[in-house]
Order: sequence, then structure tokens, then C-alpha cells
Amino acid sequence: MRSCLFLGLPLLLVATPAFATGGFDCRTTDGSNILMSGTIGRVIGAPLVAAHLRIGDQPTLSTTDPEPRFAIVRSWIDEREIRVDLADPGAERFEAQLRARIMTRGGATGTLVRGGVTHPVRCEVE
Repeated sequence: MRSCLFLGLPLLLVATPAFATGGFDCRTTDGSNILMSGTIGRVIGAPLVAAHLRIGDQPTLSTTDPEPRFAIVRSWIDEREIRVDLADPGAERFEAQLRARIMTRGGATGTLVRGGVTHPVRCEVE
């Protein structure tokens, strides 16, 4: 029994999650009920792997949908700020632009521009 525990413990440690991704959720605070969220890779350059946009009670749109209605055209995410620009698939018009400054561990505030209207947002950052 003791040898099984001795051999099994290293295998258990190998099976733990790698925490290879993180993310953010930014919600408007002005009652407009818009949510932008994203999945961030935990590698050099921290690429934005996917973005999601929910407006009101409409279904959530994602860059990973089978036929995405928008694409990530620019993103910048570091320990100080989050900047994300989403555009239509042909990159002819912006669908949403997020600018948020990370103020505390796990929290950020900023703006989200959608349809030419600027909304204040509060974000949770993982």
C-alpha cells in the first residue's frame, strides 16, 4: 500500500491544471447592460484568444462562434491596462472598443464604446 501511494503521488501532481489562460469580464455601469469578456493566453505577449459580447438580453456573440459576427482586430493587455477593439469580420467598422486601466489586483475601470456611445465599465480581471 505504501509503495502505491509513493508512486501515485507524482502522477497526481502531473494531472493538476496548468492555468494556461486567464480572462476579464467588463460590465457597463450606466444601466445599458453590455458585457464584454475575453480569454487571455498566459504566454509572452498575452494574446487575446477569444472575445465575447452580450448586449442586453440578446444571446452572447463570440469570436469562436461557427460564423462569428465580429473579430478581434487589436488588443493590448498587460499589468496596467486592457485595450480591445472588435470589428465586423471584414474589419470595416468597429463593433466595440474597450479601454480599461487596472487599478487594483483583479479590478479595472474604463470605457466601452459601442454604436458611437461611450459607456463606463467596471472589470474583473483574472
